Amino acid sequence: MIESALIVQPGFLGDAVLATGLLRLLHNLSPTTNVGLLVRSEYSALFAKHPALGSLHAIDKRSADDWRRVREEIRSCHYDLALIPHRSLRSQLVPYRADIPRRIGFRQSASSFLCTDRVEYRIVDHELQRNASLLAAAGFDLEGKSPQSWLVPEESIVELMRERYGGDTHPVVVAPGSVWPTKCWPEEYFADLCCQLIEGEHTVLLVGSEKEGALCERIGARAGLANDSQLAGKLSLPELSALLSIAGRVVTNDSAPLHIAEGVGTPVSTIFGPTVPEFGFAPYLPASSLLQTSLPCRPCGIHGHQSCPIGTHECMQSVSVADVLASITFRDV
Repeated sequence: MIESALIVQPGFLGDAVLATGLLRLLHNLSPTTNVGLLVRSEYSALFAKHPALGSLHAIDKRSADDWRRVREEIRSCHYDLALIPHRSLRSQLVPYRADIPRRIGFRQSASSFLCTDRVEYRIVDHELQRNASLLAAAGFDLEGKSPQSWLVPEESIVELMRERYGGDTHPVVVAPGSVWPTKCWPEEYFADLCCQLIEGEHTVLLVGSEKEGALCERIGARAGLANDSQLAGKLSLPELSALLSIAGRVVTNDSAPLHIAEGVGTPVSTIFGPTVPEFGFAPYLPASSLLQTSLPCRPCGIHGHQSCPIGTHECMQSVSVADVLASITFRDV
């Protein structure tokens, strides 16, 4: 029996959310196992109150001193097993130097020789399935298991979001931003979509990071949304996850809100352009929708680019507002 296990995922926010699929599997298959999670410090609040987490380790990746601090913090926990979906050198090095006796990572990881067990990273699998393969290598029987990510918003924050933004309705939450500009559906399309949703008497809320505030303000102004409907930069991650948990639908690019929404069980309508679902980060809930067009230039990169390599951005522009609107179905919340 594995008494304690550490999940190592100090990658992007969406990666950290998808790593909670391992937490759900461990909780279901071995409920007495004490599970720890290593994530970036800027995302740690999202996981801080998770009821299935025994320990949360937050790392400032820019600080060499913080890597040393976290290594010693992890060593003091005496984990039996490390599951390492993140493929960077430091992600392999920390469990090794923290003296975790069994360390399972991907064969294609940097310095995978530091792992005791190595699993093939299959790019055609969904990230949840790839992560689950690490657990299978530890000896767990995953037959018939369909891994799903797992976020648990605090009930008090859920009630606060419902009081402020839900009322008797389940809003459509629109997340129009991305770190990568080519992943963004055109803002005029988002504005038109918001207009049509409002005309259909749906409550529409715009969300995003502080850096995406100007984008959301432009979309909101163009769509005639009230100022209190523009929430970019105004919500903490726990508040965002709570808001998405009460939404009837989330509309997003290939970005973190997709994974947060599905992590709280809310279906999404997601537009893919420079990336493709075969990379493993597509929506997986049965009620979710993925919108894309077939073009010979797709995919143009694993993450997207600052500008379209061929200067057209046709992959996103060819997904129409009507297509996205037609994909939006609502659930009972």
